[in-house]
Amino acid sequence: MTFLTKEKIKSILTQRFEGDIFASLKQLPHPFQLKGMEKAADLITSSIKNNQKILIVGDYDVDGITSCVIMMKFFYLLDYNNVSYVIPNRFNDGYGISKTIVQNNPADIIITVDNGISAFETAQYCKQNNIIFIITDHHTIKDKLPQADVIINPQQKDCLFPQKEICGATIAWYLCNAIKIKSQLQISLAPLLDMVCIATIADMMPLTKINKILVKTGLKKFIDSLSYPNQILKSHLKTKNPTAQDIAFYIAPLINSAGRMGDGNIAASFLLSSNQKEAQELYTKLNNLNKERKFIAQQTLELAQNTSMITHNCVIACGEGWHEGILGIVATNLSQNHCKPAIALSKKGKILKGSARSYGNINLIEVMNKHSDFFIHFGGHTKAVGLEMEEKNLIPLFEALKDFTMPEITETQMDEILGILDPKEIDETLLKILEEFEPYGEGNPQPNFICQNLKITSSKILKSLHQQLEFQTTFYKQKAMLFFCKEFYEKNDHVNINFTLQRDSFNNKPLMILKTIIKCHS
Repeated sequence: MTFLTKEKIKSILTQRFEGDIFASLKQLPHPFQLKGMEKAADLITSSIKNNQKILIVGDYDVDGITSCVIMMKFFYLLDYNNVSYVIPNRFNDGYGISKTIVQNNPADIIITVDNGISAFETAQYCKQNNIIFIITDHHTIKDKLPQADVIINPQQKDCLFPQKEICGATIAWYLCNAIKIKSQLQISLAPLLDMVCIATIADMMPLTKINKILVKTGLKKFIDSLSYPNQILKSHLKTKNPTAQDIAFYIAPLINSAGRMGDGNIAASFLLSSNQKEAQELYTKLNNLNKERKFIAQQTLELAQNTSMITHNCVIACGEGWHEGILGIVATNLSQNHCKPAIALSKKGKILKGSARSYGNINLIEVMNKHSDFFIHFGGHTKAVGLEMEEKNLIPLFEALKDFTMPEITETQMDEILGILDPKEIDETLLKILEEFEPYGEGNPQPNFICQNLKITSSKILKSLHQQLEFQTTFYKQKAMLFFCKEFYEKNDHVNINFTLQRDSFNNKPLMILKTIIKCHS
C-alpha cells in the first residue's frame, strides 16, 4: 500500500496549474484583449462627457445581478448619476433585455451585462431609434450576432482573450477597467472583485487561469470588506474562514433566491445598500425567499423523482405548473442522483420551459445543437442550459436521446481523490499546502483523501442530522464532521473514509469533512 506524502500532494496539485501565468492582478491580460472592449470604452467615455443617459440591463441570476452591481458601483465611484439599471423579472419580462424594457426605460446608451447575445429584435429597435447598444455577454454564440454597436463576448471566434470560460461579472469588471483607462482615472477597482468572485463561483466557471486569481483576490476583498451587505453575508456564513465552497453553498443560493422566486432587484438593492438598517431589512427578505425556495424545490424534487423518464443517457422530469425558478435546482439534484444529465420542465398549456444540467464532462450545448429541431429556443453554457419547447416534442426528444453519443467538453477532468493518506500526515503543514492551491471548485476540485481502518474514539450526534467524530491516530485524536447522516456510527467502530480537509473555525486545526464512511468488516 502506497501512502501519499506532503511532497507528493504538493506535486499533484502543482501539475494542475502547469502553464498558468496568472499569479497576480498585475499579470492579468489587458482589457483591450477582449474584442470590442476599446470601442465600447470609447463610446461610454464619450457618453459620460456628454452627460448622456446610460442604462445597464442585467439578468436575474447571481451573475447578472452582481454584474449590474459592479457597473453601478463603478459609476458611483465616478460620481456619475445619469445612470440606472434594470434586472428583468423572470416571470413578467423573461430572460435578458427586450424591446419592451428599452421602451419603458429611455436611454441614450444601453449596456447589457450577462445577456444580450440573442437580443436581435432589441438591437434592431436600438438601431432604428439611434440608441447606442453595447452587448457584454459570455453565453454560447449561435449562427449569427445581433446588430449591436459593440459586442464583447469571449466566445467570439476572433476574440483573442486567453480564457473563454469567464462569467458576465468578469466582463463587466473588465469594462469598468477599460473605461478607467480611457478616462485616465486613478482609482482602484480591486474592491469590486468581491462581486466577481461570487459570480464566478455561482456560474460554475473553471477556477483556473484568470478566474483563479480573480476569485482568490475577490474572496480576500470579501473577507476584509467593511460594507454592510458583506458584513451581513459573512454573518450568514457562520465561519471565520470563508472558502469558495462557502460562497457556492450559502451565498450564491441566497442571492439567487430573489430572481428564482420573483424579483432579482431585492438582491441588487441589498448588495448596493450603504445603509445598515436598509441592508438588514433586505437581507431578511432575501433569507425568507431562500427558505421558500428550499421548501418549493424539495417538494418539486420529490415529484420529479417519482415521475422521471430515465434512459442510459439522461433523466427528464416534467410537471404541470412547476415553479420555473427552481427547475435548475431540481435538474442539478436529478443529475447528481442519477449520475447523468437531467432536464426539468414546467408545463403551461402546450409549452414546456425549464433547465438542463450536465453531469461529468458532457457538453450540453453540443447536445442541444444536435437536437435543436425539438426546441423553440435554448441557451447557456456547456454545463447549464435554459430551454423552451412544445409539449409534442417531449417524447420524440426522449427517444432521440436514448442512443445518442454524448459529446464531451474538450478540457481535462481532474480526479478529486488524490490517494490514500496516512493520518499522521494531517497537520498544519498539510493544511497550508492545501490552502496554497485554493480556491477549489469547478475546474480545480477540492482534494479528497482516503484513510483506512480508523477507530472511532468519540461520537456525538448534532440536531439528529449530523455527527461529530474523533479518530485515534498515532499521536493524537483527529476531529471529523459527517453531515446529513444516513446512519450514525458508534465509539469503537472501525471505518474507511473518504474526506476533504479544512481549517476548523473554532480551534484553527485540521478538520476532516467526511464524504463517505463505511464500516470495516470485523
